[in-house]
Amino acid sequence: MRKLFAILTMLAALMLASVTAFAAPSLVDNAKVLTPQQRQAVLAELHKQEQAHNVRIAVVTMKTIGGAVPGEYANKLLDDVYNDGAKGNMVLLQVTNTRKWYIATDKQLKQVIVGNEGIEYMSKPMVAQFKKNDYAQGYITYAQKAGELLEYYEKEGEPWDPNAGINWFALVIAVGIGGAAAYGCRALLISGMSNVQKAVKANAYLVKKSFELTHSNDTYLYTNVSTVPKSKSSGGSRDDGSVRKALLMIIMAAAVAAIDIIMS
Repeated sequence: MRKLFAILTMLAALMLASVTAFAAPSLVDNAKVLTPQQRQAVLAELHKQEQAHNVRIAVVTMKTIGGAVPGEYANKLLDDVYNDGAKGNMVLLQVTNTRKWYIATDKQLKQVIVGNEGIEYMSKPMVAQFKKNDYAQGYITYAQKAGELLEYYEKEGEPWDPNAGINWFALVIAVGIGGAAAYGCRALLISGMSNVQKAVKANAYLVKKSFELTHSNDTYLYTNVSTVPKSKSSGGSRDDGSVRKALLMIIMAAAVAAIDIIMS
């Protein structure tokens, strides 16, 4: 695998370097996804951004890179081929047979295009064009977005941050005011609805005169009631509840005494 990667990288480097003795072209379309006219348009945009910011912005398309990892392959292109930008270098590698792409930046441009936010800023509109099979416009968009990030850094002296400039305190206040306004509007709308009112009694939900009972009759069918006298005890004393009452009084007295002891 490592040998295959090294061979492919060397072939790509030799192919790029053979075009000119001074520098590799900023666009190498090995996968043949562009027409001659499209190549000219893409190259024009790449050169425009390169000259404006004194960097190298390259695009390389490959039908296949074998078993190589796109990120490693793109970084190898930066190290061996695209390394002549005075203020940094970047390359977009697209592999058509796997439909994978990778944007690699060197150490200088990593300070300008920081983290996933910068890469997403360039790649999101670019991928939208790829999905339409408009590769030329995708590469042009990639170059333009890279130029925007570079211009921002040159003006502000710091990398572009999507969260920069957000006043979080003001945002929380705005959300609170918006929530209160929404709740007030909801309460106002509910109070204005004729069929939604608070009721004190259950019969308030009845519509008057919607039902009138004119006759009521209870009929019991097949009811048989039998009465059996309770047998009386023939001997011994009968407990009429006095014993239970006495026990209850004793328990209550003991409880009161215990409470008095605890309170004292």
